[in-house]
Amino acid sequence: MSFAEIFTVVVPVFLVIAVGYATGRRALFDAGGAQALRELTMQLALPAALLLSIWQTPRQVLVEQLPLVGLLAFGLLGVYAVLLGVLRLAARRPLRRAALFALACVQPQYAFMGTSILGGLFGAAEAAVPIAVAGVLVNVVLDPLVLILLGMPEHQASRTAASVAAVRRPALVTTGGAPTEGAAPAPAEASSPEDRPSVLRTVGHALREPFCWGPVLGLVLSVSGVGLPEVADASLTLLAGASSAAALLYVGVSVSRIGRPTLTPAVWAVSLTSVVVLPLLVYGVGLAVASAADAAQAALIVAFPVSPVPLMFAARHGSTTDVRTIGSAVVLSLLRSFVTLPLLIELVG
Repeated sequence: MSFAEIFTVVVPVFLVIAVGYATGRRALFDAGGAQALRELTMQLALPAALLLSIWQTPRQVLVEQLPLVGLLAFGLLGVYAVLLGVLRLAARRPLRRAALFALACVQPQYAFMGTSILGGLFGAAEAAVPIAVAGVLVNVVLDPLVLILLGMPEHQASRTAASVAAVRRPALVTTGGAPTEGAAPAPAEASSPEDRPSVLRTVGHALREPFCWGPVLGLVLSVSGVGLPEVADASLTLLAGASSAAALLYVGVSVSRIGRPTLTPAVWAVSLTSVVVLPLLVYGVGLAVASAADAAQAALIVAFPVSPVPLMFAARHGSTTDVRTIGSAVVLSLLRSFVTLPLLIELVG
């Protein structure tokens, strides 16, 4: 793919984000309007797009995606654990700050921007699988684990490494880069036996979200060989058509609410790690252990700008400085990705 073709895919995405940003600055979308865009994307349009694409994918193609699952687990979970350890043990950062900043480095806006860019590069069916895999890893493992760490008293920091290795049950599910409304953060005692039923109830509630069960339903229907009825195909196609525009408008509106970024060393470090270091690391590992196609898809999934989720977690559990730093990293990583995404696409072919 030539560089001109790459920009044909990437530039319209950023133009729609710019439209969302302008409408947000002009207050055409208030907080309720931004929430409506998110709900349209995460509750209706994107689940329909993932369900349709995965349902249409032959079962043998889905079985071949196991290496991609491993690469995304490495990029989202493995790298998070390493960064958490470095920030906590080597840099001597407080546990909550280390957990938040490590999350900001590894959690991308894979759902909001991925459907447009990956769909334009690989096709809707090819893009649906890595987006769905990333959604499961983030929603069921990463974000709940971070909330458990954020709920731990600071004097338990010495047990952080053990918690990262041992915790397997989530405390909160986020949907594709934005937390589910109404879900409460995990309390400090979330890992105690008495609180496990509450955690399980939270997981059960989250798994009822369409973004979680939609791809799973598509996988079941594809593997079982159930054909796609023409009426269902047409209906899901119409609903899925709203996903890209609504998602990109939401990104622009949400960024407009952050304000002007402050360019501190921490902001530069987080944004650089998220859109440059992490995707190049995942791509290099992918070339060593898997196919070039899997390496490319995994690298592009983690190459999107910093998700708003770490910012929202910081607002609940962090300091004012943490909120300002992570919010600035969201904005700066979005601006940087206008350059880094085309370059990465050119690199991975």
